[in-house]
This record gives sequence, structure tokens and C-alpha cells, in this order.
Amino acid sequence: PMDTLGEDLVLLSVDPSSGRVLTAHRIGYALMGAELVRLAAYGRVTVDRDRITVLNAAPGGDPELDAALASLAASRRPPKARTWVARPRPHILDAYLARLARAGALHSENHGGLLHKARWRVTDGRRQAGAFARLDAIARSAGPVSQVQAAYGGLARASGLDAIFYPGWGNRRLRRRLAEVAQGSWPSQAVGQALTADAAWRLVAETTSGTVNEAAVNAATA
Repeated sequence: PMDTLGEDLVLLSVDPSSGRVLTAHRIGYALMGAELVRLAAYGRVTVDRDRITVLNAAPGGDPELDAALASLAASRRPPKARTWVARPRPHILDAYLARLARAGALHSENHGGLLHKARWRVTDGRRQAGAFARLDAIARSAGPVSQVQAAYGGLARASGLDAIFYPGWGNRRLRRRLAEVAQGSWPSQAVGQALTADAAWRLVAETTSGTVNEAAVNAATA
């Protein structure tokens, strides 16, 4: 679902064995992308020629989306989508982990410090299994996918979840399918808000594909 797009990405990133967040070095970009897609889908922003314009800056009650909207509204001029996505808010991953903990989906095994460095126990296995089932359906699909599926599958790939869930030569077809989804292999929808969200997603797909690769290199060589 669009409402839980960011949460699902984080929940899938928690390794049930180690309790670690396996995508901590790159998921911030995907979370920013998820927020932009959601704001566009809800009609709060438009994206035109790589520029994000705020249509309605009033808080909507979602703390993370409200923070994203506030940062966009505070810009002196409409920010570039690629630039905005490439600069994750400080502690954005911690905010989503805390959100999942409040919802009862995760529980921290150690207290204090940065949440993304903590060990986590999945306390809602059904929700995690459901998040994976939706991703797996996209990876095993053929032909057009919905806009929500495109965002979910593409951002999961940007987070590195494709390599985590579908490693090795034998799963290359599934990884390739998520890559196709990430590159925009889905039908445009001919209604106002859907087109707005589609424009946002296409920019997000281009941005995350390059940005997360750079982040992965930096993390590996740090």
C-alpha cells in the first residue's frame, strides 16, 4: 500500500537472524523517494522538469511526510527532485524504525544510541511476510504493473533488497525484473494525480539508481 511504502522497505531490511538493518547505508535515499512519490500521489506536490512545487503545505498528520513537506516548503525556490532525494534528512531511518516500533512491528533488543545501529526483533511476522509477498509478486510478475507496485519494486531495488532476497545466479531473472520495474516499465495512468505521481516516480527512479550506487561504493571503501 502507498501509505506504508517507506515502512515496508525498512521492515524488509531487518534481518531476522542478526537483528541488523541490512540496508542502513543506502535506504535513506529510497525513503526520501518514497516520501516524494507519496506526496505527489496525494496531490500535495507536483513535479515538473525535475522541480518540486508544493501545492499544499498544511500538515497532514503523518510525521515523516509532514517533515518532508516542511523541508520542501522552506526552500527559496522549488528544489530539484534529484537533489532533494539525494540528501536524506538526518536520522530518517531512525524515524521509520521508531514508527515501526510504535506500531508493534519491531522491538529494539538494546536501548539508547542510534536506532539504526541497534539489534531489532520482528514482533509482527505476519506484517513482514505480507511485505515480502507483495515484493515477490512484483519480482515474479510479467507485463505492466500498477503505480504502487512500480514504486515499491523500484525502491526495494534501490535499497538493495533485490540482492538480499534474490541472491546468486539462479535468481538473476527476478533481479532483472525488479530492474525493469525500476526503469519505468509500467503504464502511465491518464488522470491528474496519477500523472503527477508518475512524473515524480520517474525522477525518483533515475535519482536513486545513481545515488545509491555511489553510496554503496562510499560505504564499502569507508
